[in-house]
Amino acid sequence: MKVRLILMFACLAYAFPSAALPPADGSTEVSNLGESVLSITSANRISDWEHIDAQHVVLSMSPDERYLLTLKRQCGGLSWAQHIGVTMSNNTIWAKFDAVTTDGLQCPIERINRVTRKQVDALKI
Repeated sequence: MKVRLILMFACLAYAFPSAALPPADGSTEVSNLGESVLSITSANRISDWEHIDAQHVVLSMSPDERYLLTLKRQCGGLSWAQHIGVTMSNNTIWAKFDAVTTDGLQCPIERINRVTRKQVDALKI
């Protein structure tokens, strides 16, 4: 029984290596926060945005509704941008279809996760 259990955990660690260990530096894995969603509806309600790093942006829709956008690649203009744009279709932002724009750069959105204020604050530590 013990051997089966060890074998099962070894298989899981091999199949899901990112889930097996936390990041080496002890930080929170940014892209895995919150619930993954395919889109953000009623996207015209964006009230604020926060730059996390060159590949992650948080959009605030209301005090209790935030989304973490993981970009397909690093978007250098985010660190100093005062304003950003987000492409959308029919008032909806789609992962793998829309993009964040800043200073003439278009940075495709790879993933969207719904996050809480607490999760966003933890990223900044």
